[in-house]
Amino acid sequence: MSKETEMLNAMSDHDLLVELVKSQRKTARDQRITAVALIALFAVVAGATAIVVPKTIQTLNTVKTTVGQMQTMIEQTRTAVQQTQDLVDQAGGSLDGIDDMIANVNQLVTDNNEALNEAMGNFNSVDFEGLNGAIEDLASIVEPLANLFGSH
Repeated sequence: MSKETEMLNAMSDHDLLVELVKSQRKTARDQRITAVALIALFAVVAGATAIVVPKTIQTLNTVKTTVGQMQTMIEQTRTAVQQTQDLVDQAGGSLDGIDDMIANVNQLVTDNNEALNEAMGNFNSVDFEGLNGAIEDLASIVEPLANLFGSH
């Protein structure tokens, strides 16, 4: 037999009841301490959860929004790159014909220069003194007609 069993056998019923009550009180005190510690732990976990969960949800919403914006930006970038590629392709085709275009412009300038020289020659050959005299003669004719019809 163990030492504790021998001690319990040697005790009276009254002493056993006293020891039993002491043991139960100690157990009850330990259970209260454990319960208070569990309640405190639960409160800490609940408080931490109340703080962390909303911030986590907010962060996830921000990440979701940012990802959506990034997808939009990526799509816009793809479109811009495709448009740039199309412009480069078109410019490459345009550059192939630039020599012909310059030759056509040179011909146009030459043709217009000749037409301009001809027009200036015609302009210079106009008798402005005679033209002014003709305008004065016309005015002298129109003025009496205007007076005749009462328009003056």
